[in-house]
Amino acid sequence: MQEVDEQLFIEDIPVIDLVKEYGSPLFIYSAKEIEGSFQSYKKEIRDQDLICYAVKANSNINILKLLAELGSGFDVVSGNELKRCLLAGADKKKIVFSGVGKSYDEIKLAIENDILSINIESLGEFERILEISKKLNKPTNCALRVNPDIKIDSHKYIETGTKTSKFGLDMESVNKISELSKENDFVNITTVACHIGSQISDENLILKSLDYVRDIADQLSADGHDLKFLDIGGGLGIQYKDEDKGDPKILLTEVKNKLKDSHYQIILEPGRSIVGTSGILLTKVEYIKEAGEKKFAIIDAGMNDLIRPSLYEAWHQVKEVERSEVDMETYDIAGPVCETGDVLAKDRNLRIEPNDYLAFMDVGAYGSVMSSNYNSRLKPQEILVSKDAVKVIKKKESFEDLIALEQ
Repeated sequence: MQEVDEQLFIEDIPVIDLVKEYGSPLFIYSAKEIEGSFQSYKKEIRDQDLICYAVKANSNINILKLLAELGSGFDVVSGNELKRCLLAGADKKKIVFSGVGKSYDEIKLAIENDILSINIESLGEFERILEISKKLNKPTNCALRVNPDIKIDSHKYIETGTKTSKFGLDMESVNKISELSKENDFVNITTVACHIGSQISDENLILKSLDYVRDIADQLSADGHDLKFLDIGGGLGIQYKDEDKGDPKILLTEVKNKLKDSHYQIILEPGRSIVGTSGILLTKVEYIKEAGEKKFAIIDAGMNDLIRPSLYEAWHQVKEVERSEVDMETYDIAGPVCETGDVLAKDRNLRIEPNDYLAFMDVGAYGSVMSSNYNSRLKPQEILVSKDAVKVIKKKESFEDLIALEQ
């Protein structure tokens, strides 16, 4: 995204042209930005290592196809995310299945498709995988997702590596599963995995978790397991406001230094840092409203479209698509949803009037994918821009779509 003569462009196209053609609200993604972010990882890894994009960040099948064509693997957290990746042409041997609540059918689907590994997050899950593997008579490669009890400086909802988190195994569980897996030929422990959270700006936290993971892998190897991979998760942050963004080059240079004398292959699971900066949400100013000393810009996008500000108190930069010739004022930007919390930005200095358009920046990750139909609102259309070409990658919902499953 760039501004030319006070007009916002995405790749080679003025954003105002896109909103005039496709309407608002509208999610727009840059293919160039996605590819550039992916390549910032790919050029730093060794040939034997894997980048497994975290599908939960943005699961649009057209974005998955783009990443698959670039050679990406995938980190999935549900059976339907796995199905999306298979439809997108993903290499099955580059898919890892994370998440704490995998159902019987989801595990069966993963085993039947011979994916790279299933992350074990509890003793009960190990027992379920073993049961299904025996029924299918198919050995299954698995990862033990461990919990290193590392706290990150981020929102509590996206911390996943502390000892009170629902994610990961403690050492007692690791040792128990290690012993049980040696008693059968159906569950092979090939990976130790760890993911400490999201929006991490300090690469040293991930390096600290790598040390923890490697120690456990060495222990399991000494105990007779054939450990091949260390999965250090994802979580590198982007710069929404004044945060320090994570740097793949800094991280991976140190990772390679730490592992130069080992046989372990690395798995990375970046999500936000691949797609976060690629997306914008276009929205129309419906009304300007005064409430005491406060001015509101009431827009046609709401918390049902972009829930991060309401859920995480997240900050997104807001830009005028075209700057109006009016005085600059300070606004809270509020949506149409019938909730007091439906305020997407506060205290923003803007030159706007009704019928102008605004762009919420850096919404490529955890934007559309977390949207809902609350208040029976329709989800926005999504388009992908590549230079001067536009592709509709998700059609705008209709009212008939909304009620189809209720009739």
